[in-house]
Amino acid sequence: MFDSGKIKKIFNQEDIDFTYIVAEIGINHNGSLKIAIELLEAAKDAGVDAVKFQKRDLESIYSKKVLEDANSSEWSFEYLIPLLKEVELSEEDYRIIRNRCDELELDLIVTPFDEVSAKFIAELGVSAYKIASADMTNIPLLKKCNEYGLPLLISTGMWTDEDIVKCSEIYKIDKLKYAFLLAQSTYPASYETLNLKYLEKLKEVTPIVGYSGHERGTFIPVAAVAMGCKIIEKHITFDVNQKGPDHKASMLPDEWKEMVYQIRMLEKAMGSSKDINQAEIQNKEAFAKSAVPIRDLPIGHVLIKADLVYKSPGKGIFPHEIHNFIGKVLKKPIKQDHYINKTDFEDTISIADWEEFSFSKKWGAKCRFHDYDDYKVLNSPSIEFHCSQTDLDIDFKPEISDSELIIHAPEIFDRQLVDICSEDEYIVKESLNILQRSIDKTLEISKYFPKAKPKLVMHLGGMYLNKRELSDTSILTKRAIQNFKKLNYDSNLIDILPENLPPRPWYLGGEWFQHGFMLTKDMIEFCNYFDLGITYDICHASLYCNEFGIDLADYTREIMPLVKHIHISDAYGNNGEGVQIGEGSIDFDKVLKEVEPYEFTWMPEIWSGHLHQGSGTYKCMQILNKKYSKEL
Repeated sequence: MFDSGKIKKIFNQEDIDFTYIVAEIGINHNGSLKIAIELLEAAKDAGVDAVKFQKRDLESIYSKKVLEDANSSEWSFEYLIPLLKEVELSEEDYRIIRNRCDELELDLIVTPFDEVSAKFIAELGVSAYKIASADMTNIPLLKKCNEYGLPLLISTGMWTDEDIVKCSEIYKIDKLKYAFLLAQSTYPASYETLNLKYLEKLKEVTPIVGYSGHERGTFIPVAAVAMGCKIIEKHITFDVNQKGPDHKASMLPDEWKEMVYQIRMLEKAMGSSKDINQAEIQNKEAFAKSAVPIRDLPIGHVLIKADLVYKSPGKGIFPHEIHNFIGKVLKKPIKQDHYINKTDFEDTISIADWEEFSFSKKWGAKCRFHDYDDYKVLNSPSIEFHCSQTDLDIDFKPEISDSELIIHAPEIFDRQLVDICSEDEYIVKESLNILQRSIDKTLEISKYFPKAKPKLVMHLGGMYLNKRELSDTSILTKRAIQNFKKLNYDSNLIDILPENLPPRPWYLGGEWFQHGFMLTKDMIEFCNYFDLGITYDICHASLYCNEFGIDLADYTREIMPLVKHIHISDAYGNNGEGVQIGEGSIDFDKVLKEVEPYEFTWMPEIWSGHLHQGSGTYKCMQILNKKYSKEL
């Protein structure tokens, strides 16, 4: 029996950051096993954790007289009893459902309406019982369910605050393992009757609260999650206009998919502390103020407030921090109008004093044309210049070097992303212009680096500002192939190496959605068409794998035959990019084992690692040299 263990974690009150989402199929299958299977498959596709059904032994619930003549009791039974008889699945049907849930790795939850059904459900194997609102006060049934050792998800519709509190007291005496789900038992329920604020009261009588919704739309469950609900339940159907009590209070599969996405995004948005991401760092650097001197300050100068004004960029000491440095002695000279950094008061290692590394592959460092003089002292086996649009116009004439030349083409032109996959003809045209100029620039500079054929790293594009999903990424690959043909280059003179990108890249101050050149099949198709290699960014690959639940080592193994150049940094989540080795979640023992058999150039790509005499880059190199010199 498959059991995700998620509901156990919730009831153990572990420190969890997920919501347990249950798609209530109930009796919306209309008695058809086929429809029941299709509904649970649709629920799986939407991303739920569990599906829920209902089980009744009608003879245990209703009197013989009502079952034989539904019209002999209340008028509603004339409709209800025939319907319940019609939609009840057989025990064998439930076993088939059990097996299909196992195959799809879905938790199975069932509502028992009687003790006979409760016994069958326990034998069937489920992750929890769901107790219908009508049975919240049915203490004998609840105690019987509790005997089977399964948690109880108890809805509270139909009952008052007084009833709920009283029942909670009884549950505690009887030592029931339960959670209350706020519910409103009308189908569909009006928004005015939902009483979401009552969740705060529920938290006083049980540590675990959830929400079982019968209202229209998707936003109320999302709001409930924001208010602390750890369990969400809603009905699913293929047609809200079908007969039956629950269809009209149910959501369609597409609505389900949207709601699950919104909840998962909300989980991420909730966070636990006020952290900032790379886009905010970029914006802070662009717009915030930091301390700059009003005149040149020599080594040994004692900093005073009168030395300073505050200007952008925000790359130095911020105004609220400066009091920590007033009265301290400068250990580096600071030119007028240049931002002051914390390291200016520290003894730091210059690039010229870096220790020697013993890597087996051609390591290198990233820099810009303007700070190459600082890095050339390394005499590294390779060097990578990250170019902006403006850099392509610089007349760069360095001394002859033994390093292997790598150029990273600009990613942005005129506040547009380079994108040869775009549907916009202007963007494609200008992107090709940038890439062609990058090819020409690489060949122009290569005469100063004559030891090896130069490499050009480029982005193909495939990003969208608002489109978070793209069902067929091969469309982007086809566009990239069509447009890449327009570039003029000789593969005997230059290696062009497209780079894999992260799923949620930060550009132009915000988050984008990347769809192109991330799937291995897309990369392989493109590169095989032109007989190209790739630049493999391990951090980007990790973010992609984290986003889509792929094993990074497997992904690396598949793509390595194409790899000629590697960028290395750590990563976390789906957008925690470029962090220092050990500060993310990448298992480098496993990943670098996959790269070891191959030959390639590589270099660290730590966020802002080039600043302060490359301190971040140097730390990365030290970590990797100590542990992975054989692999790299």
